[in-house]
Amino acid sequence: MVKWADICLPKDQGGLGIPASRRMNVALMLRWVWRILRGDGGLWLQLIESKYLQGQPLLACSHSAGS
Repeated sequence: MVKWADICLPKDQGGLGIPASRRMNVALMLRWVWRILRGDGGLWLQLIESKYLQGQPLLACSHSAGS
């Protein structure tokens, strides 16, 4: 048994070099938010805007359900 924190250490420090999943998830979600705010998304952004945002800006949206 090995601690997850030890697995996520860089290889030169004795770990396996696997990125921490929570940090990666937050980073990827923030990247999607950045693309939504910039309007850089093409078809997927149109889908998200019509289904979840319903004409509201992202930061004013109070819709919290969905996948």
